[in-house]
Amino acid sequence: MKKYIYLSLVLLMGFVASCSEAPDYSDKVFLTGTLSNDKINFNIFGTTSTGITVTSTAKTETDITAKVVPAPEMLDAYNEKMERNYQVPPTESYSVNTDVVTIEAGKSISTPVVITAHADKLKDGVAYCLPITIQSCNGQGILEASRTAYVVFTKVIETKVAQMNGGAYFDIPSFNTRDGGDLWALNALTLECKVRPSRLSSSLAESSINPIMGSHESLLLRFGDGSNIPANKLNFAKVSIGTDYHPDNKPHYESTFEETFENDQWYHIAVVYDGSKVKFYLNGELKIEKNTTGGQINLAMSYGGHGWDDTFAIGRSYGTHWTYKGCISEVRIWNKARSVAEIQDGVCYVDPSSDGLVSYWRFNGELQDDGKGGKYVRDETGHGHDAIPTGTINWVENQKCPF
Repeated sequence: MKKYIYLSLVLLMGFVASCSEAPDYSDKVFLTGTLSNDKINFNIFGTTSTGITVTSTAKTETDITAKVVPAPEMLDAYNEKMERNYQVPPTESYSVNTDVVTIEAGKSISTPVVITAHADKLKDGVAYCLPITIQSCNGQGILEASRTAYVVFTKVIETKVAQMNGGAYFDIPSFNTRDGGDLWALNALTLECKVRPSRLSSSLAESSINPIMGSHESLLLRFGDGSNIPANKLNFAKVSIGTDYHPDNKPHYESTFEETFENDQWYHIAVVYDGSKVKFYLNGELKIEKNTTGGQINLAMSYGGHGWDDTFAIGRSYGTHWTYKGCISEVRIWNKARSVAEIQDGVCYVDPSSDGLVSYWRFNGELQDDGKGGKYVRDETGHGHDAIPTGTINWVENQKCPF
């Protein structure tokens, strides 16, 4: 009997203890804007500043001060949690005006901590992140879930871009070989580019097809299909993946984005194949994902009837029957499946020596002389897959990325 009385007392004490730990509804402070997302985007062009403030859950009755400081030591844990590869920005690339902010009596938002960053101290294409945290607060508790913000520094790149108004395109002669070179049998692939299309419309006419790049009827990125898809929708034609060498003899995973595209607006587009799934991204966001039966993608030849002279091209398809209208930049082919984090962090630039990068054309107005009176756009990887222009290519200046 004594044993059962003892157990009952233990259970009762546990119940009383749990009741005494009532929810804490007292006012708290947190970093403004972090309740739903703790990431803050900070685009830096030249010398740029942004302010970080502290918010109280209620107007304060007296002045409250909080200490807000950079916390680079927190970045490793954040990278592991979010599966990112952010780097801490160099100390000389930014400054912070203060580490103490005040919420004045009768208010709920503090004075700001101002971060000033200098683009010339940051590297192109590197994803930087600076954790900022509330170290202490003298008048209220701190809401732990929103105590820290992760400020992502993005260097804005200003560049020229290639503009084609129809009748112009780029060929890559090194891809036009019997063995297909690097593009014959890709077990994994990432194909990406930035585009600013023009002359888009709701037309279904064949003449409205606007091809961006690819290999006709193998894997081609284009606006419209001249039949069922209007010219303001992005279509990934054929997407032939399988074990046969010929694109016609493989399963097809053709896809079309639901979004309606606008003229003279920048978009980033990516196709990723990892050996089992093919994924389609718009501005770093996954839009379509399809399971495949596996196999390879062949970008080195088109379907029968067009032979070896109709391989991967930029700005044309079906021979030269259709040509691109719009601007293009940052075209890349990879022999690996890029992660969503890598796609998002590399919109504006990637290191040309990056692992798995087969070809990289920036289209930033830097033309090379071939010594025979011709010009070409250099393959930044050094692999020699240079892009040869045909027709009139214009170069539009002062284009900023992120756009």
